[in-house]
Amino acid sequence: MRTLASRTQKSTEEIQNTIERLQQGVKNAVGAMSGAQGRATSGSDCVEKAAHSLHVIAAEVTTINDMNIQIATAAEEQSVVAEEINRNITAISTIADTTSSGATQTAQSSEELVRLSVELRRLVDQFKLQ
Repeated sequence: MRTLASRTQKSTEEIQNTIERLQQGVKNAVGAMSGAQGRATSGSDCVEKAAHSLHVIAAEVTTINDMNIQIATAAEEQSVVAEEINRNITAISTIADTTSSGATQTAQSSEELVRLSVELRRLVDQFKLQ
């Protein structure tokens, strides 16, 4: 009987050791799961922050696109105005050339009138003398 009691005690000790090892393994597993849960929560927070940042970036990109459209429209309007100014300058230049030509002709006509006036005076004086 002693042998049986000794074996029973030995088996009980082995079972107790096995249970202690299992309990320690469970504690380690619970600790690992708790750490994993914390890291998962932290990762989830990071993902939420990244999603928010991406949303903000997308909104800013939309704003930039709208500004680009406004700038392009303003540039097109400025181009149209610049073309109109260029046409007006060309028209003014043409009118200035025409005016200059007219002034030159007027000056030549005035010189001719002066010459004719002198000639007429000479003829009148000559007629009076006769």
